[in-house]
Amino acid sequence: MDPIPAPWRPRAQLRAISIAVVWREGRLLAAAVIDDAGAVRGWRPLGGGIAFGETSAAAVQRELAEELGARFVPERRLGVLENLFHHQGHMGHEIVVVWEGRLADPGQAAADRLVLRDQAAVAEAAWVPWEDFASGRATLFPDGLAALIADTLRGPAPCPIPPT
Repeated sequence: MDPIPAPWRPRAQLRAISIAVVWREGRLLAAAVIDDAGAVRGWRPLGGGIAFGETSAAAVQRELAEELGARFVPERRLGVLENLFHHQGHMGHEIVVVWEGRLADPGQAAADRLVLRDQAAVAEAAWVPWEDFASGRATLFPDGLAALIADTLRGPAPCPIPPT
């Protein structure tokens, strides 16, 4: 017998993902998040699921190789976020590992738009000005990512205790 009654059983599973924060001249590489009506709801850095036994760094490298045909070089882990969201009528729950790094191929990094291939779907990634996210003109997904990046850009907080 299933210990969780059917009405309370979640429809989806907790998912671990890894995403890439890639910069070019104050712009962030991201893919458009489209709503049910086909309008751009916001932007999300590239990346995807972490397979069992795979590190988050290896996962984001694999995902960018699969989707973009690009070699991503992770340089530092910015943090981990927990993301609860609704998208296309479904609830999602993700643990998101955020890696900052660069594309190894300067030619890909210089392209204005990059074609993404994810299974049968084809989409585009673009370099979105950070100022659009910082000012609120554009939304960055997952929730909390814009604040994490903003904190990183500000640098470490000053020590609150003066030296003696």
